[in-house]
Amino acid sequence: MDEPAPIVANSVSAVIVSHNEGELLRATVDSFLGCSTQPDELVVVDDRSTDGSTDFLDDDYEGVVLLRASEQLGISRARNHGARHSKGDVIVFSDAHVEVSDNWLPPLLAALADAEVGEVAPGVGYLDGRPGIGYGFGWASPSLEMAWRYESATETHDVPFICGCFLAIRREVFEAVGGFDEGMYRWGFEDSELSLRLWLAGYRCQSAPASFIRHQFRDNFPYGVDQSGVIYNALRLSTVHFDEAAIERVVAYYMSDASFGRAWSRLMDSDTWTRREAVRSRQALGFRDLTKRFGIDALG
Repeated sequence: MDEPAPIVANSVSAVIVSHNEGELLRATVDSFLGCSTQPDELVVVDDRSTDGSTDFLDDDYEGVVLLRASEQLGISRARNHGARHSKGDVIVFSDAHVEVSDNWLPPLLAALADAEVGEVAPGVGYLDGRPGIGYGFGWASPSLEMAWRYESATETHDVPFICGCFLAIRREVFEAVGGFDEGMYRWGFEDSELSLRLWLAGYRCQSAPASFIRHQFRDNFPYGVDQSGVIYNALRLSTVHFDEAAIERVVAYYMSDASFGRAWSRLMDSDTWTRREAVRSRQALGFRDLTKRFGIDALG
């Protein structure tokens, strides 16, 4: 049987979501525009910033599409909003505090030429110059918090999950799986949920070390983070995708948190169980198949 023909991307749109990013947003936009490899379109979604950080795009940056949200959307809804208003065959989602390397795009497109690959990310380093490059991440505990994979890598390879700080995905795949889960609350776990959903739908998630970006990791955010919302997102992810034993581990981990009650109430009032039925009906791979493949033993 002949090998399937590689997929050719005709155009690329980069979508940057920003909320009160200050000068970091301008630096990120300049980084994209200053590279020898540029996307065909750059879309900035201003998710109700109050610091004037997107004002420079009103008249100084021809060719950059600025979308101002009428309400604060949160990361999942804002990314989907930007995707819907973009045109590229490939969508690159980027945080508003990154610096891209000169050759960041071609290795990502090369990976996406394989129809089995759902999403791909570059190696991710530190914008502040600290050493270390992350190639995707896993889970080391039932908290589902990121555990970066720092092993040395030179070839494009499969990884469990991809950080939402920077990723590329074919539009047809993004739309086929329904984009980011808009039932997630503002921030937290939306990236691992997408990767997990792609894997279980039969796609692969990859890291392409030949592509490289730097990302500003920070302890404090320029906006409030509702802990009950973060816990709710973890509960939603696990309820939709995990088996009962794994769900129990996540619940047990968070149950002692003071915000758990509010998170649980939000879960009860959500469409999580309806989504669980819909998503599981389309799965091509079992959840435990994935955890065994990557040696993720945090969930039992």
